[in-house]
Amino acid sequence: MPANLVAQECAEKGNQHTRGADVELSYAARADDPQAPEQRYARALRKLEPALTDSDPLPRAYLLAGSAYLGLRDLAGADSMLSKLVAADPTCTDLVAEVRFNAWVPQYNLGVSHLSAGDDVQALEAFLTASLIYSDARSLTNAANIYQRQGDNAKAMDLYRRAMASGGEPDIIRAASINLAELLRAEGRDEEALSIYSDYSAQHPDDVLGRLNYAIAEQAAVAFATAHELNPLNKETLENLANTYYQSAKYEVLLPLADTLVQRYPYESVHYSLLANAHRELDDADAALAVLQEREALSFEFLRSRLSPVAENVYSVDGQVMNKSGAAGSEVVISVELLGEEGQVLMTEELLLTLPAEGEASAFQLQLQIEEPVLGFRYGAASDS
Repeated sequence: MPANLVAQECAEKGNQHTRGADVELSYAARADDPQAPEQRYARALRKLEPALTDSDPLPRAYLLAGSAYLGLRDLAGADSMLSKLVAADPTCTDLVAEVRFNAWVPQYNLGVSHLSAGDDVQALEAFLTASLIYSDARSLTNAANIYQRQGDNAKAMDLYRRAMASGGEPDIIRAASINLAELLRAEGRDEEALSIYSDYSAQHPDDVLGRLNYAIAEQAAVAFATAHELNPLNKETLENLANTYYQSAKYEVLLPLADTLVQRYPYESVHYSLLANAHRELDDADAALAVLQEREALSFEFLRSRLSPVAENVYSVDGQVMNKSGAAGSEVVISVELLGEEGQVLMTEELLLTLPAEGEASAFQLQLQIEEPVLGFRYGAASDS
C-alpha cells in the first residue's frame, strides 16, 4: 500500500529531504533489504522532518509521510498527513480516498474476526482504529454496538451519529438510526428520538419501518412487531424485532424468533448468539451449549446478507462471506430462495462462493429476475461445487 501511494501522479515536486525519504521507502518495499521495513519507514520520517516543518511544506512531503505512517501502522499519523496532503494538493483527493479505504479494510476485517470470536475488547479497538483512517458506517456502528452492550451510551450515541453522517448501506443506517433513537428515548429525550425517526422515514419512504410513522410514546418492540405482521418474511424486520426483545429481556418471545432466523439464515453467527442467549436466560443451558457448538462448527459465515430491489422485477441478494476455517479458494454452493406473499418459494437459484483467506471477508452478490412480487428470501446449507 505505501509503495502504491508514492507511485501515483500527484504531488510530484520534491527536494533533498523528500528524495532521501523516497530512497528509504523504496528499500522498505524490497524483499531482499536486510533492514526491517519499520526501520526504513521511521528513517524516512526523520528525513522528512525538515520538509514537514518548513514554512511552506511541499505536498510530496505529506504524501511520503503518509506512506511511512501507513507502513508503521500508525493510522492517526497517516490520517493527519493525508488530510494535509489533500489541502495542499487537491489533485490527490481520489488517491487519498482510495488509500484510506485500503487501510481501513484490514482493520475492519480484524474487528469482525475478534467480534466473531466473542472478544469485544479487541474488536472495539480494531473498529476504532479503522475509523481513524476512514469514516465508514460499518466500523462505526459495530463500535457503537459494543459500547451500547457495555452500557456506555454516550459513546455509543456519538458513534451512531457519526455512522449516520458517513452514509453507507441502507440497512446499516437503519440500524444506527433506530439504536440511536432508542438510546435517546431511554434517556427521556423523546423529541430528539422522534426527530431521528422522522428524518429516517423522510429519507427512506419505501422502507416498511419508515412507513410505520413512529410516535413518541410508541415502543420499538411494538413498531417492529407491527412491521413483522405487515411482512413476516422481511429479514431486517425480524432481526430488529429479535434484537429489541433481547434488549428488553423478553426471552420467551425472542426464542422462536431467533430460531426462525437460524433456520432461514444458517450462516450468520449473530442469530446463533441470540438463540443461545434466549435458551440460557430461560435456564436451558444444554440447549444454549448445543446452539453455540453449531455456531462454532461453521467453517465460514455471512457477516450480513440482504435482499434488495435493484430494478423493475430484478432483485439482489448480497453481503459478505468471512472464512473462519475453510480452505482459501475453495468453492461452495448456496441455494437461495425467493419467497412470495404466502411464504411460498417463487424461485431458487444457486449462489457460488469462493472463500477468501482465513479470517478475511469478501463481498458476494446474486441477481435474480422475477415478475411475481417478492417479500423475502432464505438460503440453505452449503454444498461443494
